[in-house]
Amino acid sequence: MSNRLEKAREWARVRHALQRYGAQPYRCHLDHVERIAAPFGEQARIVAQLHDILEDTATRVDEISALFGPTVARAVMLVTDPRRPSRKERKRALNQRLIALDPSDEAAWLALVVKTCDRLANVIASSEHSPPRFLQYQREHGGFRVAVYRPGLCDHLWRELDGLIDAGQQADRHPDHQLHASIS
Repeated sequence: MSNRLEKAREWARVRHALQRYGAQPYRCHLDHVERIAAPFGEQARIVAQLHDILEDTATRVDEISALFGPTVARAVMLVTDPRRPSRKERKRALNQRLIALDPSDEAAWLALVVKTCDRLANVIASSEHSPPRFLQYQREHGGFRVAVYRPGLCDHLWRELDGLIDAGQQADRHPDHQLHASIS
């Protein structure tokens, strides 16, 4: 592991130290996203560690740029939810930003890859531990896919993500699931 990646990992752990991801320390989510991003290279792994740092901490873009360079800083900025009053408005504004990205630009490419990795990690975790959050990701999937999917860019991740969303929707339509849900 490179010194830059280790620095990103440690820096993210310190910045997110008091946060939780469900019952786990927040670093577990960051590490999961990084593992999914690993095939896309070191820069993607660094952005994966830092992807929520602007949104969830007092960290500034110029700090990221000084430590990890302008490409990483811009990629992190691109995946950060805009400040809006509701989740629906934040996601709509973020999707508008993401749909306009050109993956031939390195920061945009990193942002699209890491955003896909992040969503996959979130869908996996919510399908196992948070049915209400999983349903939220199901509802958002169409808009997210339109904004982030680019043919040929992490298609294997999209197959897995689409499969999880589709399996959840099929389970929701299955009569035994509906009976079980009404009993619970």
